[in-house]
Order: sequence, then structure tokens, then C-alpha cells
Amino acid sequence: MECSLAIKGIANAKILHDLQSSFLKLTGMEFSFVDLKGKPVIVPQYASHFCKGLLSAKKKDTAFCGLLNKSCEQIAGAKKPYIFEHNKLLFAAVPIVMQEKVIGAVLMCPLTSAEAAAAVTKEQVRNAAELLFILINYIFKNEFDFLVVSDSDMQYSRNQEAVINAIDYIKKNYHNKDISLQKVSSEVSLSHYYFSHIFKDEFKITFIEYLTKVRMEAAAKLLKNRKLNVNQVAYAVGYQDPNYFSKVFKRYMKTSPIEYREDLFKKGVEKQIITA
Repeated sequence: MECSLAIKGIANAKILHDLQSSFLKLTGMEFSFVDLKGKPVIVPQYASHFCKGLLSAKKKDTAFCGLLNKSCEQIAGAKKPYIFEHNKLLFAAVPIVMQEKVIGAVLMCPLTSAEAAAAVTKEQVRNAAELLFILINYIFKNEFDFLVVSDSDMQYSRNQEAVINAIDYIKKNYHNKDISLQKVSSEVSLSHYYFSHIFKDEFKITFIEYLTKVRMEAAAKLLKNRKLNVNQVAYAVGYQDPNYFSKVFKRYMKTSPIEYREDLFKKGVEKQIITA
């Protein structure tokens, strides 16, 4: 069965997130997944911010993409990490090998400050790339069915990408009173009927339940600010009717906004007394 690099499921990618976090602490380098054409493979919020910026459709660096494409061609044949330089920064393309075939790559990105870049040697980058090669291929070898989908299942990956883009849009626009299922589905170029189905299939909750979750979590943070009254918090998270906001908040948090705030302040005072 022919396979391409595609990551299954938002929750399933946690193992990759844990690796990325540990790898960053150990080497000071980030990584993101790309296919053999140098296009980013969507792995939920765990993708490197720097790598995503370089590969973003809005901010695409064509010279960098050309180097990355050549690097992918190189690793497809050599099946080992390839180091390349762009704007005085060192990068590495690390192959993901399954059944003697390279199915994708990991783009390893360095720290981006001039001071950090000057301190990193090519030997350090090579060592980090070889370490990542061992770790990432160990994970994929042991979690192949868990992480990789066949070419015939690529629709799943496209659906997942649409859901991830929708999540990103919701998190940036939850405060907008006009946000809706129709609006978000339009943003990801899907019918709202189909989008509603794949969203619930991925998250096991409906679109409106997720939007409410995001809004309530944001409201809970805002309620820590004594300068904001409940009405202002309601408006800030997208509700035009403060009374309705209070009802939703109580249903979701099992307490009213006022009681939630009072409890926060009470716990804060108690903590001060205990630590005094």
C-alpha cells in the first residue's frame, strides 16, 4: 500500500508534541513536518512557529522553499539527514523512512536570533539532526498505524486540516458576535452541513459546544481582572446580552460569573494568609 506522510487525529499527535517539547529543551531547535514536495503537513498546534512562518502561504519565502524542495529530493534518495543554509541560518531536512521508503520529512529549524545563530555550529546542527532522525523514526516505526494514513485515506487529512484551520479561526475570532457555523465553514471552504459533521467526528462535540468552551475559558480569565464588570466580560467574549452570558456561564462553570469571581478573590486572600 502506498503511503504519504499524514498525521492522524488531533489527540494522536500528542506523542509528537511531547517529543518536540523535549527536543527544543535539549537542542534549542524546533521542527515541523513536511511532505516530499516541501509542503507542510498539518499537525495541530504542535508545529514550529518559525517553520510555519517560513512555509506560510501568506509569507512564503520562495528561496527557502526552493532549498527545501532540493533537500527533500536529496533525502528521498540518501535516506539520511541533509543540512542546508538560508539567510545565515542552518536547517536540516530529516527523512521519515517506512519500509525502506522515505514517506516524508521533518524540517528542523534553529533558534532565529542572530546571537543564537552565530553560536550554533554545523557540527551541532548535524548532531541534532541525527538525533532527531533516530527519535522520529523510532516513533513512526512503532506507531505506524497510529500516525500514518494511506494515500487512499488522504481525504481524512484534508478534513483534519479544515478542522484545524477552523479551530485557529475560532480562537482568533470568538469575541466576534457574528461568528457562526456558517461563517467558519465558509472560511475553510466547506458546506456548513459537511463541516458540522467532520467537526463533531473529530472533537466528539458540536461546533457550538466548542465555541462556548472557548468563550467560557476566556471569560474565566477575564473575570480575574477586577477592573472589568460582568457586562464588559460578556461583550469581550462575543455576547451582546449579559444576562444570557451569565446563564451560559453558570451552565458551563456550575457557578455564576459573580460567584466565580468572588471565589477567586477569596482563594487569593486565603493563599496570602497561608503564605504570610
